[in-house]
Amino acid sequence: MEPNAAQDTAILIPSYKPDHKLAPYVRELREAGFGKIVIVDDGSGGDYAPIFQSIPQDGIVHIIRYEPNRGKGAALKRGMEYLWNECQCAYVITADSDGQHTAADTLRMCESLHAQGDGLLLGSRDFTQPHVPAKSLMGNRITSVVFFILYGRWVGDTQTGLRGFARERLPQMMDVRGDRYEYEMNMLIDCATKKIPIRPLPIETVYENNNDGSHFRAVRDSARIYGVIFAGFFRFISTSLTCFLTDYGLYLLLLTALQRYPSSAFDFRFLIFHIHTRIMIATIVARLVSGSLNFFLNKKFVFSNDHAVRKTFPRYLFVFLLIMLLSFGITSSLHEWFGMSERAVKLPVDIFLFFVSYQLQRKWVFGE
Repeated sequence: MEPNAAQDTAILIPSYKPDHKLAPYVRELREAGFGKIVIVDDGSGGDYAPIFQSIPQDGIVHIIRYEPNRGKGAALKRGMEYLWNECQCAYVITADSDGQHTAADTLRMCESLHAQGDGLLLGSRDFTQPHVPAKSLMGNRITSVVFFILYGRWVGDTQTGLRGFARERLPQMMDVRGDRYEYEMNMLIDCATKKIPIRPLPIETVYENNNDGSHFRAVRDSARIYGVIFAGFFRFISTSLTCFLTDYGLYLLLLTALQRYPSSAFDFRFLIFHIHTRIMIATIVARLVSGSLNFFLNKKFVFSNDHAVRKTFPRYLFVFLLIMLLSFGITSSLHEWFGMSERAVKLPVDIFLFFVSYQLQRKWVFGE
């Protein structure tokens, strides 16, 4: 490790009702040479005061205490605020107080940050080891898969508390929403949305007594986390459903109206291939109306994009036209080639294109 690498790195430890492992961990971090160690007592109460009092405070160790308990996210942000205002460290590493992170892994993370300090560095555990509780293995795997599908990043350990980043990212991290366990998931989503690199660092997988020391509430906190993961997608679904009903209603209305006239009256003779122009007309008109509504709803409500319309609208228009042409092309092809109902086939086609549109808008149209 570079000389003074640990000296200009701060460790932030949120702690709620810690056990005997906290004090030895802090002592090992001091011996490793870290320049600042901030511990946040997240309303543990008077029964746990002796544990915090057993940790000497000096120029290196600083303990922040408050009542009542506010949650892990609130504790992390309180510690970050202190580091931003009072410490001139180059890097920040967050760690848990329940014994899951070793001083050796914290030093390795410090070394990795100094070698490549961009983005967010995650201490990634190996959940395939035999001593890992089954609920931890399944929970992390499911969360990783869902996160990849929705945000396009594979994060092998979404729940790790060992994370490192450069000091200049503290304002960004303090702005991340959430006061409890969902905060750490919001941090990942924020980085993925802003295209900030998320890098894994393999660490030791420590689970003592089946992880009984954790204060993670399986049902309530899992609901918070999955609510965070799906929040943006649910908003996209709600706006898309509104626009889909508008689109499909207009499509059926126009299709019915156009059926009153001979289709030959609407055929474009200059097209090389014969196409059902009434499907095309109904699709275009309906999509123009619903697409305009969808753009403004997604920009403000789903992706909270503040960029100028002149920057985002051309991209949206491109995706809009692409999806519209695909909808028309696939629907008319399935109707003409396979004899499928032009009304019934549009629904599954547009459901598939819905997921395509979501990823294109999230990554390119309204992405940072």
